[in-house]
Amino acid sequence: MRRPTGPTTMSILPQDIFPKRFQQLRLLAHSRRLVFVVMPLGALIGLLVTTALLGLGRLQPLISHLGSRTHLVVLLPAIGLFLTTLLLSVTGIGEVSLFRDLDLAHVAPHAAFPFRKSMGKVLACVLTIGFGGSAGVEGPGKWLGAALGLQYHRVSRWLSRHVSPFRRLHAHPLVMVEAGAASALSAVFRAPLSGALMAAEHHGLVTPGALIPCVVASATGYVVFSSIVGTAPLFPQARPYRLHPQDLAWAFLLGIAIGVGANVYFWFRKTFQRFFGHIPLLWRGLAGGLGLTILLLPARFFWGGLAVTEGGGLDLVRQLLTGGTLPSQAVLFLALKLLATAVTFAAGGVGGLWLPSFTMGAAIGAAFDGLLGLGQPGYLTLVGAAAFAGSTHESLLIPVVFLAETTAQAALVVPALVGSTVAYLMVRETNP
Repeated sequence: MRRPTGPTTMSILPQDIFPKRFQQLRLLAHSRRLVFVVMPLGALIGLLVTTALLGLGRLQPLISHLGSRTHLVVLLPAIGLFLTTLLLSVTGIGEVSLFRDLDLAHVAPHAAFPFRKSMGKVLACVLTIGFGGSAGVEGPGKWLGAALGLQYHRVSRWLSRHVSPFRRLHAHPLVMVEAGAASALSAVFRAPLSGALMAAEHHGLVTPGALIPCVVASATGYVVFSSIVGTAPLFPQARPYRLHPQDLAWAFLLGIAIGVGANVYFWFRKTFQRFFGHIPLLWRGLAGGLGLTILLLPARFFWGGLAVTEGGGLDLVRQLLTGGTLPSQAVLFLALKLLATAVTFAAGGVGGLWLPSFTMGAAIGAAFDGLLGLGQPGYLTLVGAAAFAGSTHESLLIPVVFLAETTAQAALVVPALVGSTVAYLMVRETNP
């Protein structure tokens, strides 16, 4: 039989498998930057952020112990917030917004993350969070990572001008900013993919050009972090959750409740911003700190000093995940955390919003868990936490990825997708 010839013949040619000459050169250039620029940057920032997290973890108990000895423990948030606004005023940094800096970085990275000002903002975060303000450690992590990434770019640019082999390693400053932030976030959240996506996303868009260096830096930073701290997830669960069809209905209703809660938070924050806006920045922190002191009192008197309003709220989330929280108590936790977070940011506090949002959503989810009694403690608590974080950050898929990584629970993905979508749509349509 004669073998068929012509256009119907299928043959594998070398160019179908191997890249062409100019494609090989491009691939080599990308590989060199990733291996010799992005990976060292990720490792360096992963080490620095891990060290900073360990230091902050030791600073907070030290401050609390000092406050207890001097009987000033309930005044610590007021002291911290005043020191924050004092620092911002004296240094000339002024009012701070992480979201604004990230937007500016896509236009002028050097203007968004100058080293001295960025370190001042990191110190302001430490004062806000260390003394009990309601803010998350991802804020200082992101500023630190972005600023160090930009400094790394300056060094590589100088080397590329004076040392010929480094000319091929030069990268755009925004790439270094995003890669540095990704490495920092992977260490803060113990979640490399979530850290990469958070750093690469801009107004809901993630491009391959931004994601590739972020993934490499995030993975490298996480390797350094895990070699020091370990690989345990942020919210480890003792037993696996099971997915049932009716869970989608509960997730839909929970998403509505989360959307309402997020809109309430935005309303209070805008209201407090108008109120504190009439007070000079120097004294704004003191006024807001007194409000935080009032919000701190219920936890001190009724819940044994549980950190309800302080910090990002990781201890509160872990408490809610154990189950047994009454719905009325969960609502009180929500109210206190919501008000404390709105006051902290409106009064000039500096830090991240992701973890406080996660905590607020966990409180709403815990109320659902208590009302429905599904027999899986913490199930809707985690779904609500992811949905609230996504709704306040206008992100749809990242909170679901974050939830899967920080809990290692695949069964949470489906209800979290439903709850996050509903909450996201409610907030987007209410706040266009």
